[in-house]
Amino acid sequence: MTKTTNGKLLSNVPVSKLTLSALNPRQSVDPSEIELLAQSIKACGLIQNLVGFAEGDSIGIVAGGRRLRALQVLQESKDILPNYSVAVRIAASEQQALQWANAENTARKDLNPAEEIKAYRTMKEAGHTPESIAIAFAQTVRHVKGRLRLAGLAQCILEALEAGQITLDLAAAYTVSSDQERQADVFGRLNGNWGGDQPHTIKRNLMDEVGAGSDRRAVFVGREAYEAAGGAIREDLFGEEVYYLDSTLLEQLAIDKLEEARQKLLERGWKWVTANIELPDHTELGGLKRLNAEDVRLSEEQEERREVLIDAENEDRATPEELEELKELSELQFLPDQKNVAGVFVGIGHHGDLRVEKGYVAAEDQAAAIAAGVLKGSQIIAGTSREPESKEYTQALMDDLNAIRTGAMQAALLGDAELAKDIAIFSMITKSYEGDLPCKIQSGTWRNEAEDHGQSLPEELSVADETPIYGDAVAERFAAFRLKSEQEKSTLLTQAVARSFAARIALVSGHVPFVELVADTVNLDARKTWTPNNKFFKRLKSGQLDEVKSYIDGKPVGPEFSNMKKGDKVSCLHGLFNSEADRNGLSSEAKERIANWVPECLKTQYQAPDILEEETQQLAA
Repeated sequence: MTKTTNGKLLSNVPVSKLTLSALNPRQSVDPSEIELLAQSIKACGLIQNLVGFAEGDSIGIVAGGRRLRALQVLQESKDILPNYSVAVRIAASEQQALQWANAENTARKDLNPAEEIKAYRTMKEAGHTPESIAIAFAQTVRHVKGRLRLAGLAQCILEALEAGQITLDLAAAYTVSSDQERQADVFGRLNGNWGGDQPHTIKRNLMDEVGAGSDRRAVFVGREAYEAAGGAIREDLFGEEVYYLDSTLLEQLAIDKLEEARQKLLERGWKWVTANIELPDHTELGGLKRLNAEDVRLSEEQEERREVLIDAENEDRATPEELEELKELSELQFLPDQKNVAGVFVGIGHHGDLRVEKGYVAAEDQAAAIAAGVLKGSQIIAGTSREPESKEYTQALMDDLNAIRTGAMQAALLGDAELAKDIAIFSMITKSYEGDLPCKIQSGTWRNEAEDHGQSLPEELSVADETPIYGDAVAERFAAFRLKSEQEKSTLLTQAVARSFAARIALVSGHVPFVELVADTVNLDARKTWTPNNKFFKRLKSGQLDEVKSYIDGKPVGPEFSNMKKGDKVSCLHGLFNSEADRNGLSSEAKERIANWVPECLKTQYQAPDILEEETQQLAA
């Protein structure tokens, strides 16, 4: 039986009479795809006809090879009979068949992911399960579930995905939060801006107070203990990343576990034990002396205990505490006389392991340690020099502070066209090492923004159009530029110079005189474009937070603040710097100190060159 549709002849051909033509462009396909397609045809029937032409006693299929293979799989499994009727559009010649085959494969286009999402969502709303949707679309169940998870995205994100403005990976990053309003807010802030094309930046903005499964606190506490304490978990699109939604609970559980370790060490005779999530850095250890453990023979009881622990370790049943005990029994030992005058720091390592640093003698105990013969007097060095403040910050925070200072400098330069012109000319006529003359007069910008750090920069400081132009386009662009007014040219030059200026922070190796001179010239004040917020304060140590509060109060902090948990200190300082209501009741002096406070490393370090005015005039000449 044949019928005519759209002017083309369709024939119903038994599946057993169909073969794959050598003219078919798709000669190699993934068998797993064919199996999925076969299940789809079994469930929904063959929706689209095949295209072929007569090749002897059979019909060679030139378009629809995957469908043919799927039908053959169903025939082999006896889900359809050899005489199963298949609609085939028959070409009049081999040349016509080849034209049809190429036309179909060229025109064929897979569903846009956003279209897929909408289609799957519609079927789900109609009562279909992910399994039945997978069969209908010849996809895996995992693929369908992933797309359905994306169906919960805010409309603006789906529209951007459909328009090709963002990738599927970026859209998937927004699924770490089910709050569509929050998704839309973060998308509005990040899309097309700094970090907006980075999945980890999107996730960090959506899960601000959340710990990732790789967070050392999470590894240290363990998922089972966290969930047993009532902590909520969220998994990403495919459950490959886990997020601990209650950061406060996670931190408290970590502190509680560290406290257990602290108590056990105190029971072993140490004079003091300090437990914190972060181990002290070298600046905090500056006034301490460390004792060396001794090679001490174990008692018979200790030796027996060590053998028991070794057996437990070999049989993979030793607890973390037992492994720590075994480590102690297997290493050099601290004597009772040493423990009487020394202490221990307990913290969490980078990989979530329990870290124990033993044998530190505080300054007030060093005389007793010398008297006990466990510390030599020559080991005591009077006076310790304080490391520069920048050394107390992590490298990541220093990078952000560099960006904050650079942004403030660039904003200041926007308001001084004459200075910008002088910098441009001087930079073009002067050959100097980049570190001494750190500005690059070109179409581009140094990093001038620290994400979520409370900055507010002029729009002109955003990255300029960096699309390269070539040949005639360069000449055309210059000809158009020359038609601009002198004022327009001056404005463009000022903006370019401002974006090109890197105001790096003065490090231990010494400040950059050129940067500090310009900073002094413009009266650089980072607080004009930046207000410290919780993102910044979280990255300070507890003692540094005390110093900020002490500066605000104009006196040493009292126990009501110093005894707070670090998270509470961060919240308090964030409020004082960012909320007028939180500053109610403070004196005008305290409010002024809040308005003016910046880390020491952000302050201008300029010192006027020690040369005479006459020499300056000679240099100018």
